Formats: sequence, structure tokens, C-alpha cells
Amino acid sequence: MSKRVLNVVVSLIVAGLFIWLAARTVDPSEFREQFSQVSFYWLPFFIIIMLTSHYLRAERWRLLLHRDIKAKIPRSTLFAGVMFGYFMNTLIPRLGEVSRPVYVARKHGLSSGNLFGTIVLERLIDVCTMFLLMGIVALTLTREFGLLEQLLGIGSWSWYTYLILPSIMLAIIGLMWAFYKTLIQLDEAKKISNPLLQRLVGVSRSFGKGLASIRNIDNWPGFLLMTAGIWLGYVCMIYIPFSMLNLGETYGLTVQSAVVLTVVSSVGISIPTPAGIGSYHLLMQQSMWLLYDIPLATGLTFATVAHAVTIILILIIGPLSLWFDKYYTLRTDAAR
Repeated sequence: MSKRVLNVVVSLIVAGLFIWLAARTVDPSEFREQFSQVSFYWLPFFIIIMLTSHYLRAERWRLLLHRDIKAKIPRSTLFAGVMFGYFMNTLIPRLGEVSRPVYVARKHGLSSGNLFGTIVLERLIDVCTMFLLMGIVALTLTREFGLLEQLLGIGSWSWYTYLILPSIMLAIIGLMWAFYKTLIQLDEAKKISNPLLQRLVGVSRSFGKGLASIRNIDNWPGFLLMTAGIWLGYVCMIYIPFSMLNLGETYGLTVQSAVVLTVVSSVGISIPTPAGIGSYHLLMQQSMWLLYDIPLATGLTFATVAHAVTIILILIIGPLSLWFDKYYTLRTDAAR
């Protein structure tokens, strides 16, 4: 059995375990009753917000690219790459992080290592943004954050533990950068003759340039606004579906509640199961019950519908964006 197949099998087993944990305390008849009450008038607004958020991600990615590369890649390709990445993540966990840069690089004859470095940088920025959201929740919603710590199993952490994690992340980045600079210096001193090491140097050089692409940003206000817009979109993608079961009026869920649940959903999606299946459902269900006294069946219904809608849209929009990118590229080439 290949490593990739084994990873898929393990992730499916983990997803199944999470689904069982979420469903074992829910009466099937109660779940069916909740499901029958779901309304979908919120769906058009959800689709618009989702598309806008993903388009902003493509535009933010564009700001990280070197000026020469920007001139080669149309916006349709970057958006198609983003959606293709999400599409592949629904099939195999984390494959989308590789598929996105490879798609764009092969289409325009670029270095996939360089583009992959920009994806890693993007993810680091998103992790920092998530920590910022957690800090906001901790400062403004003390009760919710305390319960959230219990839910995530970090209730025993002391305050300095939250400083250790970013420090470890910065240390890893520093070690990667030091390794990269060492390889480059050895290469420039002509001390590397091994073909395998020479190839490693080439890949590292390309990846390092991508990781350092933050220096390419010439519009910092726009970059920060796009980052805020992406995460605001995520919050709205939690808040808007509250309407499916009238959760706002019935249980008093607000935009602040959506911010808290966005942090939870980010943790759920980050667990390596296909498209966050199972982990998202369990964490959302348990957090809605623990934080807002929402019945387990209702929380599971919300998580199931919101997640299913997101995945279905990605499975539809992903191939459509690839088709449009191919059509737009062919039409542009013909016009030249």
C-alpha cells in the first residue's frame, strides 16, 4: 500500500471516528426532524460571500508574486488555482496546498517551488490571523474563551504557553531560513558537487524566494484589507447560515458568536481529514452546545448543512473555474 493511499485510509478512519462521536448522542429521529426544518433562503448570500472571499484570496496571492510573474499570470488562472486547491482538499487532505501552485506553474511555465513558497507564507499569515482572532475572543469574550479552551483541551495551559507556540513557529521559520542561506552560500562557494544536493539547492533557492515574497508587496494597505476581507468572509459564512434554523432569534447567536465559531471551524478544518469531514462536525456541534446551550441535534444539523453546502459549491465551482480559465486563456492567445 502506497504512502498516499495509507494517508487517505487513515484520514477516512479518523473522519469516521469524529462523525461517530458527533452522532452517538443524537437521536436519529430528532436529527431528521431538525433537518426537515432547514430553510435555504440564505444560500444566495452565502454563495456571494464565499466567492468574494476566495477571489480576495487569489488577489492577495497575486500581491505576493514578483512583478514579472504577475504580468504572465491572468487573474482567472490565480482564482482557478485557488478553487482547484480547495477542490483537491475535499478529496485528499493537504493535497490542495500542492495542487494550487503546481497548476499555475505548469500552465505558465513557472517554478512550482517558488509558488509553493508563497503558499507556505500565505498559510503562516492565516495562522497569525487566527491567533489574532483568538486573542480578540480572549479579551472581549472571556466566558466563551474559557469554555473554548475546555472544548479544545487546552484549559490547563498557562498564559505563557500561548507565547511559546508563536515562538516555536518563529524558530522553525528561522531554522528553515538559516538552512536555505547555508545551502546558497555553499553553492556560491562551489563546494557542492553532488547532483542530488545541487538539485536540493535549486529547489531551496526557488522555495526561499517564494517564502521571502513578502518583500514583493508594494500595496500593504490593500494586502491587509484583503486579509481582513478573507476572514470577514469566513465569519459571514458562519453567521449567514444561522438563518437556516433561526438560531439568532432562538438562541441569541450574534456576529460575536460567529467569530468564536469561526475560530472553532478553523481548528476543525485544519485536522487532516478529507475536507474537514467529522472534525468540523464534532467541534461545531460541541462548541454550540457548550457555549450557547444549543441542542446537540440542532448543532449537528447546522454543521452538516453548512459543511455540505460549502463542499458541494467547491465541487461545482472548482471545475467551472478551470474551464473558464482555459476558455479565457485560449481566447486571449487567439486575440494576440
